[in-house]
Amino acid sequence: VPVTKDIYGPTLELGRRKENIQIVNNCHDHRSALEKAERELAFEAETFCTVSLERLREILESGARKIINIGRFSPEKGHRLLLEAFERYHKKNPDSYLIIIGGYGALFKQTLAQAEALSCSDHVVIIRSVANPMPILKRCDLLVLSSLYEGLGLVILEADTIGIPVISTDIPGPRCFMERYGGFMVPPDVKGIYNGLKAFDKGEVGVMAVDYEKYNRDSVQQFEELFAGAGE
Repeated sequence: VPVTKDIYGPTLELGRRKENIQIVNNCHDHRSALEKAERELAFEAETFCTVSLERLREILESGARKIINIGRFSPEKGHRLLLEAFERYHKKNPDSYLIIIGGYGALFKQTLAQAEALSCSDHVVIIRSVANPMPILKRCDLLVLSSLYEGLGLVILEADTIGIPVISTDIPGPRCFMERYGGFMVPPDVKGIYNGLKAFDKGEVGVMAVDYEKYNRDSVQQFEELFAGAGE
């Protein structure tokens, strides 16, 4: 059961039987995302952040451009590309910040070291292990999904739910969703992400504003058709 038609082909290669494959899109708990976004910004005891909670609040409440990425610290998330692209962007847009939030992941120390080596390191915030990133996401201007591969990337749906524009790399997984709802995609490389940031500044990247009530009804119907077919 692939969660998007983007991964139907690889699934067929594994299973070899079309009749055994049925696409069922992920449901999205949009109401929970909206509720969590309204909670107070808070760190937990295990949270690591390169700035204090007070300083983070100052950044989020400022008029600076705030770009965010949420995803574990692992190779497929493309943080290296995003950091390089942001360094280029920051040279022409000094009043801007990049915030990367992750949980677990083998590349945390590498990501932290790369961020600290940038010429704009004081405008990059790295956060690890924050239970509710939605209040941070809500106060940012743009979400960038810089992944090299994904199943879908539910953070895209969360950002869109709370009214944050999204740029995604043009890869299987998010591609189907972004194409369906008019999302903005870029090649999965430094130049592509950098050009996406410039496009956002030009007003070319908007909120998709998906109707998630309908989206979820359609997903539930897919589930019901899946089980109805199994019963036959």
